[in-house]
Amino acid sequence: MGESRLARSRSGLRRPRRLRRGRRGVVAVVGTLLALLVFFALFGVFLTQYLPLWMTDNESQLSNEAQGSLAALKNGIDLQYALGTIPILSVPFTISSASVPLLAQPTEGTLSYLTGCPSGFYPGNGTPVVPGSCSYARITYTVGGGAVRNNPYVGSAPSNILTFSLPNRYYTPITYYLEEDAVEASQGGGHQLMVLPPPINVSKTDGNVTVTSSLVDLLGNASTYTGLGSKDVTSHLVSSSRITSTDRFLNGPTCATNLSSCVAMSFNVTITLGVHSVCAWYNYLANVTVGSGASSTVSGSWGSGAPSSTVCTASTTQTYDLTLTLLNVDYATTFVAQDQLGFNAGGL
Repeated sequence: MGESRLARSRSGLRRPRRLRRGRRGVVAVVGTLLALLVFFALFGVFLTQYLPLWMTDNESQLSNEAQGSLAALKNGIDLQYALGTIPILSVPFTISSASVPLLAQPTEGTLSYLTGCPSGFYPGNGTPVVPGSCSYARITYTVGGGAVRNNPYVGSAPSNILTFSLPNRYYTPITYYLEEDAVEASQGGGHQLMVLPPPINVSKTDGNVTVTSSLVDLLGNASTYTGLGSKDVTSHLVSSSRITSTDRFLNGPTCATNLSSCVAMSFNVTITLGVHSVCAWYNYLANVTVGSGASSTVSGSWGSGAPSSTVCTASTTQTYDLTLTLLNVDYATTFVAQDQLGFNAGGL
């Protein structure tokens, strides 16, 4: 009997030990669950708060780099035809944004070189056969009449378009256009902005109005590139010339027989453009003479969406015709050039 009591007492002593071990197991499980809950809470905050901010910065940086590349390309083209010292230049374009490893893929942009006017849409007289389907520029110097020596200038050309579309997921999606020697930006809702204006300058000094403009024809085969890394865009200067109004419009009693007696007459400069970002162009052209005191008018057709400084309902899939008329001009200069754009085979 003494042995059975000892066994019962021993078994009775084991039960509290088992209970304490069970409590330790429960505490360990609860601690692990709490640690996992803290981890998932912090990870959820990272995914919902920090990750979007990180990717927003990445996509914003890509947009800034796109503007910088387009600015470098445009300025290089301007130097090509103005100075003729850089016959060939190449500008790298970063196509994709940075990523967040394992969590967010990079945002891939699309760089496209598109034909501005389909074949046969642009005849020799400078008027598109199908309005709204042609990107072009036309510049004229004309005088109303009465000039003994009347030598008007008419220059026109269709032009291709370089577009860079960034379908951002965290930052605002945006599309950039390089057309008619200018860079524009278009965002959802019809917001359009002139990022880099064309070299159309109007000044008035001592009562004389001077106008400077450009007529750049972008040539080359259509191409599109989408992917990671970067892509080089090359510009090759094909031809360039400088047109001025000197001795074009002269008058005087003996001007017909004696050139030295001729007096220069004032004339009109008309710039007609077929563009995609009509709101950006309209607001730029409407303000191009502000501060110069020169007389000007802006007219055009843009469908049902009237241009506005902030919101525009115009479509970016078709072109719109805009005309800027500058009156009583005393001197004008127009740079005329042809540049061939293309994508290099290289890139990262």
